[in-house]
Amino acid sequence: MAMLASPLPSDGAAPARLAVSGVSKSFGSNLVLRDVSFSVRAGEVVSLVGENGAGKSTLMHVCAGTFPPDGGTLTLDGAAYRPASPQAARTAGVALALQETAILPDLTVAENLLFGAEPRGLLGLIDQRRLHRDAETVLAGLGFALRSDRLGADLSAAERQMLEIAKAIRLAPRLLILDEPTASLSSHETELVLKAMARLTAAGGSVIFISHRLDEVMEAADHAVVLKDGTLTLDAPRGGFDRDDLIRAMVGRTLTDIFPARPATLADRPVRLALDAAVAPGLKPLTLDVRAGEIVGFAGLEGQGQRPLARALSGIAPFTGGTIAVDGAAVPVRSVSRGIAAGIASIPDDRKHEGLALDLPVRMNVSLFALSARSRWGWLRQNLERTFAEEARRRFAIRSTGIEQPVRQLSGGNQQKVVFARWLAETPKVLVLYEPTKGVDVGAKTEIYRLVGELSAQGVAVVLISADMLELIGLSDRIHVLFEGAVTGTLERADFSEEAIMRLAAGPEGAAVHAA
Repeated sequence: MAMLASPLPSDGAAPARLAVSGVSKSFGSNLVLRDVSFSVRAGEVVSLVGENGAGKSTLMHVCAGTFPPDGGTLTLDGAAYRPASPQAARTAGVALALQETAILPDLTVAENLLFGAEPRGLLGLIDQRRLHRDAETVLAGLGFALRSDRLGADLSAAERQMLEIAKAIRLAPRLLILDEPTASLSSHETELVLKAMARLTAAGGSVIFISHRLDEVMEAADHAVVLKDGTLTLDAPRGGFDRDDLIRAMVGRTLTDIFPARPATLADRPVRLALDAAVAPGLKPLTLDVRAGEIVGFAGLEGQGQRPLARALSGIAPFTGGTIAVDGAAVPVRSVSRGIAAGIASIPDDRKHEGLALDLPVRMNVSLFALSARSRWGWLRQNLERTFAEEARRRFAIRSTGIEQPVRQLSGGNQQKVVFARWLAETPKVLVLYEPTKGVDVGAKTEIYRLVGELSAQGVAVVLISADMLELIGLSDRIHVLFEGAVTGTLERADFSEEAIMRLAAGPEGAAVHAA
């Protein structure tokens, strides 16, 4: 592991764009940052990495003027820097784009993008024609496919994130801070963001890039900084760290420790889930067997049938043809409730909109599907609900102040564990996982992988649909690769590699379009 670096250059070069020296921050008795020092130079991308709750967002809010540090100093281009507000930071040339977007729903894309800097005519009225022309120029320069006249309320989560990033980049900041900018983006959209970062640094700007996606860190970072429990554990330039170094600095474990061990063979296990020529909108006829305790992965480039498969298996957008059987009995999965009755549990990819009631406490979220078993004559037995919620919090290692804490206040990883706790109130026969660790840090991923391994060991058949190839390779017993709604090939565990998956994902000619 690389040694910690000094926050200031010692080679006679120009001062750091941003130098953070000995910064600490507490909230009440909770010490969030402990004597943190690092620097960002002009033309450099520094990736800030760490588990949820490591202090990354707090550190960035200190840099962006949201609140002051309790101790330590900051300099910007060699001058003392202590912004009293986010507006003061923006005036100084520091822009922050958050994962939680602040898009105004009743304004257009153009009005959101140029809010506070609208072009005006002689009477002080906004020049709508120039407004939209200027907005389209900014968006086109970034390669972002957003129409300037669309309302914020009509944008998808990914589009809102792209607009949030465009708002920050439009300011041409000296320092751009991106907090999990790609968590909700496709691979194509992510590539556009990485290119925008490269253009900014090529022009002399600097970027602090926060991401849980270590492949993006390895691609984009000129320097990596890792926080663990508010303390700096690694500060190294490109070439001075690898993926395993980052993981070890974050969680104290290596990559090989993250995934649970898998059985050598599952050929003697009974078939738990069987599809025969099953077809759904966006999905071609699929024949598939998943044995008890088996984890079958589905890979593919963006939009190749992953979402239709997940929604069909869960009953949200059911199969329109073919048959589906669980433990040898045909089941009509025509709705989510019928899927649950058949023993199929499904973890959605969008926890905030499809998996959680964010303003309700942990207690109500985790017990939602278990209420009927804990009710009598229509009355909820609150003592049993609380007991169940406390046990679920312990079993799923949900880090919260208690079962009454609103889920909105939890980290992304703990929110995802609440989703698991809700759906797994009872052990299912089949578990469908669709992007189960999206936006989740390595530590929380490890806990989720452990849980999936435990369920598999209990005989649960798992269907894993993921864009994370390391996740697929680390967890799966077999991997099917989707292309244009069909399976183009199947890989056994001995043949797993990112290269092999990508060859099939491109739709090779002559590939057998079926799954065994």
